[in-house]
Amino acid sequence: MRVIYTILFLSIYSICFSQNFELKDSIIINNQTVKTVDTDLNNSIYLISDSKIEKRFTTDKQNRIVDLKNILLTVDTSNPLRLYAYTNFNRLNILDENLSPIQDPIKFNTSDYLPIALRVVDNQFCWFYDMIENKLVQYNYQMQKPILTSKQIYLKNDDQSIEKIHSYRNLIYLKSQNTIYVYDDYANFKYAVELNTNNNPYYFYKDSIFYIDNNRLINKNITTKVSTSYLDVKNTKSIAFNESNFYHFNGSVLNIYSIKYP
Repeated sequence: MRVIYTILFLSIYSICFSQNFELKDSIIINNQTVKTVDTDLNNSIYLISDSKIEKRFTTDKQNRIVDLKNILLTVDTSNPLRLYAYTNFNRLNILDENLSPIQDPIKFNTSDYLPIALRVVDNQFCWFYDMIENKLVQYNYQMQKPILTSKQIYLKNDDQSIEKIHSYRNLIYLKSQNTIYVYDDYANFKYAVELNTNNNPYYFYKDSIFYIDNNRLINKNITTKVSTSYLDVKNTKSIAFNESNFYHFNGSVLNIYSIKYP
């Protein structure tokens, strides 16, 4: 009976949450070079192209644009006061809330590593996936030295490489083509979760990953492995989340949905 009640609860939970997105605004994006969108806790909007980032504030503050002159590989906007942009040639750019440099770009000078997925966690440390040794590395980017290194990562399910790193609380999530590999903050492997996003847009938020499947927004909790279906969306180019909004970009229009919690 407990199993039946659990299944019933999860079904009701999914139905309720599917009604919690309400379209509140649509913004026409004339810049056709925009590839992805992002947001922060202040509901600012980031329009990200190959080398440029445009920030649109929710206040009357003038929009800001920065051109980093290099191809953007990772842009982390989770901190409204500090933006981290990792580009090709192993350069980490640290920008303030107005997209002005806080310090000179940091060049990873070591020839021992080839970081291809990177996540900054604070003012000194980051995690990256080293393609040379196929390992997860915690790195002090200010002092240019490694702190922790995992054992070799054994990719499974026809995975080729790690494409994105996300961190939440004491766990590190490595997203590959068909699998999410979960590590603790001592670089120890914990478990893996199979998930093929089929090259569709996805977005990590806390301990969940949101992704598009057959024009449907799906949330998979990486801890519980429970999936929840939300609303129908079409022509998805990029998605983003924060506490209050869901952002859906189709290449020309950015739709903003408010999230209503029961």
